[in-house]
Amino acid sequence: MFKISESTAIALHSMIYIANREDKVIPLKEIAEKFNISEHHLSKVLQRLSKEGFIKSVKGPKGGFSIVHEHKNITFLEIYEMMEGKIKRQNCLFNSNPNSCDTCIMNNLIDEMNGKLIDFMKNRKISDVVV
Repeated sequence: MFKISESTAIALHSMIYIANREDKVIPLKEIAEKFNISEHHLSKVLQRLSKEGFIKSVKGPKGGFSIVHEHKNITFLEIYEMMEGKIKRQNCLFNSNPNSCDTCIMNNLIDEMNGKLIDFMKNRKISDVVV
């Protein structure tokens, strides 16, 4: 099964939060407080999103982050793959030796779950959760 790291969860939630505050510059501290996360960790994630062009960084005392409008239609999968790299579907509980069993004890459940999550992330856009 593929995993969603804390950094990727922060990226997804931050993008949605910033997109919901569309024409405002959102301070780092506000986002960190909203999600109860480390400002240091958040800063690294937001720098990466900014470097990739998904959000804009505004420096100074009234600085923060704002959404790049054309990226409101970015999918959850695109953000995931920007943070984690291409998804590698792992269909076995054994990471080191996936061919150790004659038949899967999970009866393809892992493959089905991976497929559903990938389809969800591929079809869900930031704009879908902007109110």
